[in-house]
Amino acid sequence: MGGRRGLARLSCEKVLAVLEGFVRRRIAAAAVLAIGLTFGLAGCTFFTPQATLIHYDPSDGVSLNLGKIQIRNAFVIAPKGTDANFIGAVINNGNQKFTIDLQYSAHVDGKDTVTNKVFTLKSGQVKSFGNPGVPQLVFRDADVRPGALLKIFVVYGTASGPTVSGRNLLLPVLDGSQSYYSGLGPSPLPSPTPTATATN
Repeated sequence: MGGRRGLARLSCEKVLAVLEGFVRRRIAAAAVLAIGLTFGLAGCTFFTPQATLIHYDPSDGVSLNLGKIQIRNAFVIAPKGTDANFIGAVINNGNQKFTIDLQYSAHVDGKDTVTNKVFTLKSGQVKSFGNPGVPQLVFRDADVRPGALLKIFVVYGTASGPTVSGRNLLLPVLDGSQSYYSGLGPSPLPSPTPTATATN
């Protein structure tokens, strides 16, 4: 009887040892799998660009960073494809007054003429164009059709000269047919006032 009990005890110990080893291997395998999944899934964030970090312009306009000057949400409205009204904001992030120069090609009588639109911004000033009641900045004779891009050259500086090298900016051209752009087309040039002629 004692021998049988000893054999049974040995058999139970072997079974328990086998089961314990099996459980340990399962736990180890599960831990390795969990670690592998953690690093594998976390690795996606290292190699996949996050959409929230991708810069984009959330409207119809485009933006430009040029030294201390920023242009935001810029486009033009040109219903007739000739004159184009500039819409957008220009920001001076510098600590001094700057003169901003927007250059474009005017098309008159078959000739292209570089034309300048110049204005000044004080330090920290934000100047918006295109809002009702605000003086317009119109690119006269730009000759661009809705759906095209109007190329302008942006440069700024102080009284002593340009501060940084300028850059081109391609402005989307819209026809202004959207209701929220109603009334933002370029205003016509004022008609010349006739002068009285002297009579004898």
